[in-house]
Amino acid sequence: MSLYLFAPLIYLLIGFGLGRTRFEIKGRASALLTKWVIPLVLIYNIATHQPGVFVIMLGMVVMVAIMLLLSRAFTPDPVQNLCFCYLNIGWLGLPVASTLFGDGAAMVIIAAYVGSSLWGNSVGVGLMAQGQNLKSRLLQTLKAPPVWALIVGLACIPFATQIEHYARPVYEVLKFLMVFLGMAILGIWLSETPLKIADFKLALQPFFARLVTVSVLVSIFIAICQYYDIALVIENKPTLYMIALLPPAANIVVLETHYMKTGRSASMIASGTFLSIIAIALYVGVVLWLRL
Repeated sequence: MSLYLFAPLIYLLIGFGLGRTRFEIKGRASALLTKWVIPLVLIYNIATHQPGVFVIMLGMVVMVAIMLLLSRAFTPDPVQNLCFCYLNIGWLGLPVASTLFGDGAAMVIIAAYVGSSLWGNSVGVGLMAQGQNLKSRLLQTLKAPPVWALIVGLACIPFATQIEHYARPVYEVLKFLMVFLGMAILGIWLSETPLKIADFKLALQPFFARLVTVSVLVSIFIAICQYYDIALVIENKPTLYMIALLPPAANIVVLETHYMKTGRSASMIASGTFLSIIAIALYVGVVLWLRL
């Protein structure tokens, strides 16, 4: 098994260790991640997209939007809303999927990450910009870095070949920074947020609700893609269903840190991640057994 699979855990532990020091770095790291690293990763993937990628991006945007509406029907808390609909597709899903299912799975996860990140980061800004009226929060959402990243990425599509040739090494560095900074920031918050048994009990209900909701939405999405013969989706069904097992995105605590100056989501993300690791291990075992 590749060590790459365990990379997010290693970065999390590094962040946990940094959180025990006197250095205050999570604010600056959060700003670097939200304003530069993630938008540049989005721009590269949008500009150099492969056939079927935009379908997955759009499908993910629709799924996350539906999940957000469902969550808002039960609670107006923006942190709980994002923890339900915005999943750790890039920072946890990408290493696992690419290691276990190959390059095709990695492309699916990247496309799903781009779609969910565009929605989660931009709408997350609007949700967490407290103390503002609806118009101000909408403007804040439209000014979010992922929105501009989408515009720039679309404008760069005609130069996809040149970008892929010259910017690939830079992209690999940015991809590493995205995973490392995100998990490290979560680790820093965890060092300041002691987990209790009650946190895991509270995480069980949203975990199973998210599992059922995402599984149903993914099944509908796959059925639509089969009708239109979208090969990238049809060939990577196990990867898409694995998304239902992923925990809340570690980037939620980054957004919360940057815009709300709090870290309530850290315990939700950590307990959800623990449950997801167990569920993914069982899922992978079943998938590999069926392939034998």
